[in-house]
Amino acid sequence: MYILRTRIEGTITQQLYRSFYPILSYAENKRSVAGLIIVFNSGGGDAVASQLMFEMVRKIRKKKPVYSFVQGICASGAYWISAGSSKIYSLETSIIGSIGVISMIPYIKPLLDRIGVEMRTYKVGKYKDMLSYYREPSQEESDHYMRVLNDVYAKFRDSVMSERKISSERMDEIAQGQIFSSSMALENHLIDGVGTMDAMMDDMYRDMGRKYRVKDIVPRKPWLMRFLGT
Repeated sequence: MYILRTRIEGTITQQLYRSFYPILSYAENKRSVAGLIIVFNSGGGDAVASQLMFEMVRKIRKKKPVYSFVQGICASGAYWISAGSSKIYSLETSIIGSIGVISMIPYIKPLLDRIGVEMRTYKVGKYKDMLSYYREPSQEESDHYMRVLNDVYAKFRDSVMSERKISSERMDEIAQGQIFSSSMALENHLIDGVGTMDAMMDDMYRDMGRKYRVKDIVPRKPWLMRFLGT
């Protein structure tokens, strides 16, 4: 038996979820895999992909130990994923947190006005162009969109609160989108330890009762990248 180790780096996207699905499924179902280590260096990304990966990590954790190690940054959606782990460790210089939701939409009407371009919209359904780049939203539209974002935020917040066993009052303080140093994250119960990968491995071996060899695995590259040799 062995411990499987993989790395989640860069922006969390639907494509990244699809590329990691075989790895996470393998870690869950392969009897020879005694545990899983996920090394993080990601600032987050897509909420849907993050939730899907969080659910998979939590499902694996119910069968075998899953340890997350922050090597750089583990923020927003990346932290959501790591919250499904048995334990989270971090280097002293890493950044953790940013529990929140953000949506940024360009507004280019002033530019179009300057160059003499007018956008005409034909729609059925008053909210159909709610996120248009070409006009400001009404207050009703803004309120509607904020309710959508608040629902996504609530799912993220509640997942962390439940998995990390943090009180609702404390979550209200630490889930405002702010980032934390490793020592601050430890104080706020967002992680379980600060140290090197070796320190985390020693803890994992103690929990598992023995040492296992570690096997690294990375997602399979898309066929075009393999074809081009990149």
